[in-house]
Amino acid sequence: MSLDITALTAVLKVQYTQKKVNTLSYTNNPLWAMLPKRTDFVGINKVVALRNANPQGRAYDFTSGLTNVSPSVYNKFTVTRAKDYAFGRVFGEAIEASAKDAGSLLAGLKAEIDGAMYTATRSLAKDLYGNGGGSRGQISAGSNVGTPTITLADTSQIVNFEPGMKLRVSATDGTSGSQRAGTVTVTAVDRVAGTITASGNWTAGIAAAAVNDYIFQDGDFAAVSQAVTGLSGWIPATAPGATLFFGLDRSSDPVRLGGVRYTTGSGGPIEEILIATAALLVREGGKPTHVFMNPLDVANLIMALGSKVTYDRSKAFDDPDIGFETVKFMGPAGVMQIVPDLNCPRGKGWMLQMDTWCFESLNGAPRILNLDGQDMLRDATADAYIFRIGYYGNLTCSAPGWNAYFAL
Repeated sequence: MSLDITALTAVLKVQYTQKKVNTLSYTNNPLWAMLPKRTDFVGINKVVALRNANPQGRAYDFTSGLTNVSPSVYNKFTVTRAKDYAFGRVFGEAIEASAKDAGSLLAGLKAEIDGAMYTATRSLAKDLYGNGGGSRGQISAGSNVGTPTITLADTSQIVNFEPGMKLRVSATDGTSGSQRAGTVTVTAVDRVAGTITASGNWTAGIAAAAVNDYIFQDGDFAAVSQAVTGLSGWIPATAPGATLFFGLDRSSDPVRLGGVRYTTGSGGPIEEILIATAALLVREGGKPTHVFMNPLDVANLIMALGSKVTYDRSKAFDDPDIGFETVKFMGPAGVMQIVPDLNCPRGKGWMLQMDTWCFESLNGAPRILNLDGQDMLRDATADAYIFRIGYYGNLTCSAPGWNAYFAL
């Protein structure tokens, strides 16, 4: 048989069904899997309106109550879409050389597309815990940037790095400021020690690199190119100030507009922190259903519970065949599912009421970008064909005050 680019495109349309994409995207990314999703994010932006105060015209005295009449307080987040892309390439020579061995070419092509899909999803899953700045980690205070190897401030974030990545750094977290000039390329990753080794000294590639700098994959600095705004943006570790968040000043009601925070119990027993956080949410009218933590923190909780631990299984929002092992935990408003997620930074956690969250996108996310009907395009600069994977969307929350951040 003869396998040309048209035939390849036809095969891709069959192989990469939504079920296939779900399987590729949801593996080991439980928050992403469990989030409710919509694919109709059309228009310039998405307005998420909420009422954070009811009418206050009341009193025991009729005249005073009538005099005190005031309207409900409404606010809105004007959420914009973020964009993220991953690319892959198959060379023309490989296509022609495999004309009589279609299976060989398809296997190689499938591996490349699966890999690009995984890369795009890992970026999205990481951003779901971020603040919209796009950073992948931070250089520890004890690192020596005059050498090829640095250590991450949070070594659990080593999952965000791969050999071959081109990295940049900034003194800021990406929500503002600028990047330092220059790049380094990752040659080795020690996932136990939490270290990243570059092809040369960090200060040789980035002259101004310094300890405590934030690290970005080249092209991800969100002050220039917006990233998905995740849990750290919607439910930050500190009460939001007057800085606009999707067009809204949240300082007038930082809990109802920016979530609950529980940090006073940091360092104490995890089960007590969870109960105290849940109690604060119940006071605000919330009913938390899921808790997301780093697997290392969940392991500590399991050891603390000992024989009292009970396991359960949570399913992906739109694919019941995909599930994740969880720990059942009884809180003030009922059972919560404790979910280990490798994308969650260690020492931090979020307690969520899942029906208040949604990932909204234009069509699916991530997906093969093929608005012209072509899954693969001729590369203008090489004897090759390019496929593009990406999405246009963002995370939204209809009731931030029913969700919480906590520090362990």
